[in-house]
Formats: sequence, C-alpha cells, structure tokens
Amino acid sequence: MSRMMLPAAAAMLAVWAAVAGAEEEFSAPAAVSADETTAETPAAEQAAPTDVPRPALMVTGAAKARLLDLSQAGKRLVAVGQQGVIVVSEDGGANWKQVPSPASVMLTRVRFLTDKLGWAVGYDGTILHTADGGLNWTLQHSDPEARVLYDVLFLDTQTGIAAGAYGAFYRTTDGGKTWEQQHFPLAEMGQHFNRLLRLDAQTLFAAGERGLLARSMDGGVNWEMLKSPYAGSYFGAIALGGRSVIIYGMRGNVYVAQDVTTAPTQDPAQYDPYTAETLTDPAAIAALGWRRVDSPVKESLFGGTRLPDGSVLLVGINAVALKSDPALGSLKLVKLPAAETLVDVLPYGGKLIAVGRRGVQNLGALP
Repeated sequence: MSRMMLPAAAAMLAVWAAVAGAEEEFSAPAAVSADETTAETPAAEQAAPTDVPRPALMVTGAAKARLLDLSQAGKRLVAVGQQGVIVVSEDGGANWKQVPSPASVMLTRVRFLTDKLGWAVGYDGTILHTADGGLNWTLQHSDPEARVLYDVLFLDTQTGIAAGAYGAFYRTTDGGKTWEQQHFPLAEMGQHFNRLLRLDAQTLFAAGERGLLARSMDGGVNWEMLKSPYAGSYFGAIALGGRSVIIYGMRGNVYVAQDVTTAPTQDPAQYDPYTAETLTDPAAIAALGWRRVDSPVKESLFGGTRLPDGSVLLVGINAVALKSDPALGSLKLVKLPAAETLVDVLPYGGKLIAVGRRGVQNLGALP
C-alpha cells in the first residue's frame, strides 16, 4: 500500500477498534464446556482448511460481549462479534445462547441468504458458513496474513462475494467451498469496502473508506467507481427498493440516491482521496445522483435499518439515533434506552433489538 493511504487506513481501523475494542481487551466470563450449551452437533459439510484457527471459547454471558452485527434467520436472531462469539435467540431477543464457533477471531458481519443458509466474516480473512440458520458453523476460509473482511453478500446458493480492508475482495461460485481473491482497479486502490448491497438481480452497490462508492451491473463481476458527494468514509448503506439506496458514515453524514445506475462514474486511477472535496451545493450533489439529508448530529453512524413504516433508523457513537420520515426527507434525533455505542439495530416483533459495546440489547418498542 502506498504511504499516502496509510493515514486513511489507520483511521478506519481506529474506528473499528473504538466500536469493537481490541481482541486482547476482551475479559471473557467463566468458560463452560461445550456440552453445557444447547447447540446441536454440526453435520459434516466439507473438510476444514489445513490452517485451522482456534475455536471460540464457550463462555457464560456471551451475549454481553462486544458484538458487531445482527441478522435474522427465519424466526431466529443471530449476532456475532468479539473473539468469534456467536449468539442466537429463539424468542425474539428475550433470551440468548452462545453456539460453537470454529474461529476465535473478531467477526464483523453475519448475513443470511435464506432462513437456513448464512455466512459470517471477520479478521484473518475468516469466512464461516451455516446451513441450519445459525446453530452450527463451519470454516470456509481463513488466512492469518489476510485482511479483515467487513461484509459478505450471496446472490444465490453458489455465488457470493466478501470484501473488506485495504481493497480485500473475494468471490466464490461454489457456495463458499473455495474463495478466490479478486484483483481489479477499484480493489487495487487499497481503500476499505465497508458495505455490500444487492439492489436488483444484477445491480450491486458498495460503500467504503474516503468516499468510496461503487456499483456493479453484472452481479459483481465488474465494478465501476462512482463520484462521491462526500470525501469522508461511509460505514453503512441500506437498500430502499428498486435501485435506491441511503448511505451514512462519519460525522453524521447521510445521502440518498434514487437510482445508482444513473450516477456518474470516475476512473479509480485518477482518484486521490486527499484532494477530494465534500460538496455543499445541493445542485452539485444532485448532479452526482445524490441528495444530502440534513443531520442534527456530528457523531459517526455505524448501523441502520428500515422500519415497518418505511422510515430509516440510524445508530452510532454513544447510542446516538436518528429516525427519518417515511419519505426520507429529514432526520430527527430520537432517544433510545441505551448509553453505549450501537453498531446495528433490527426491528423484530414490534421491538428494537440492538448490538454494540454492551452486547445485545432489547430496546423495547420501535421509536
């Protein structure tokens, strides 16, 4: 990586450290044996890689570990985080249990293609797979020399991509049995991919470090870099239907695009993140296909979700929370019963479930 990219990369990793905490800072509760859990015996799906990491320690109170992502698998909720912790809830977030994880590295994202098929990614290029809705997990990829992976997205049961720090980008066409690292101009820039979205059958979208925005029109085979209205980092994005998307990130910046396929592109080779400017003129922002949504806060936003009424809820540092109107025209500050940083939220059964520095939290009725 070039010397110029190091400050940006260090800043991004510092953000993740602030949210998740360093691995060595994790004070695990008392360990329990595997037979004290209620997890089922995993079925043999495939041979594990030769370089196998240590399994995660089974602990009491795992749901209070620092957790980085939350997802739904049918009626089950699944959260992942520090030192490979994976916890599940069968009753809408009222109670949680830890299930065995084959890797003790920090897990940053968990996603489900169906109620049964899901993947989790994290440090050391780790990719885990479940075929039973998150109760049992197998290791598909791990490399101590690999970059951190921040997101994973499957288009069908065979085709998936995983991306993360310093342009790390992998693709599989066999359900994850093998992962091949991808090399293309956008990845060679060395900026972090923080979020991957599928907007329609062939249109994918990515958001990341220092204004990184990209789209693929062919299911992730080829990517184009989009011109960005903001020079800072985007930490998340939410699909809004069709080819519309909302993006958010550092210092409370939030933008909406109605159709990312019409947004102008730029040559990655010509892009310099240190001379890029943040646009303030609404007309100039609109010319790039975006609309800035005024934010009442300057705190960074790490996670978000679409609520049943069509509005969007965004959360971040110090439990800051912003709710949009259904038309996504404005954002207002809402008070949640939480005090620590939140990194993801999910509506379930009329309640709001969140994960962050204090693990899983049931925040009560939807705001």
